[in-house]
Amino acid sequence: MSDEDLIYLLLQSRARNARNRITGMLLYRGGHFMQVLEGDEANVMKIFADIERDNRHKSVDVLRAEYIQYRDFPDWTMGFRNIDKIDLSKVPGFTRFLERDFRSEYFSEDSVEAHAMLLAFKDTPETLEIAESDDCNDNASGGPP
Repeated sequence: MSDEDLIYLLLQSRARNARNRITGMLLYRGGHFMQVLEGDEANVMKIFADIERDNRHKSVDVLRAEYIQYRDFPDWTMGFRNIDKIDLSKVPGFTRFLERDFRSEYFSEDSVEAHAMLLAFKDTPETLEIAESDDCNDNASGGPP
């Protein structure tokens, strides 16, 4: 996906998630996405069904689904990182699993690694400039201002 495609997808996601009180994180690498969605089960399932129907997605796999007491990304309608554009060795807590692509076979046996990857980018906002829209009140990182 081009930067413009990613921006469009991200702005759509943030607006939809804000309407549905969903929070989370989206990582992109080499044409693959890894995402966490947090919120009311019915809303999460509705959004997940929309993602599965979206023709931009070729394969959607659930690595982990569970009830949580606290959100990991409570202030983010959708945090975002394009991992193709960063030096992974500078990510706090860098481990070799950050170098893997996002195909599910790498993470399906141990979803804890996938979750750790998403959390590794929680405090490192995206540098890609994303214009704010009227239906999206988040800053460029998708997190708190």
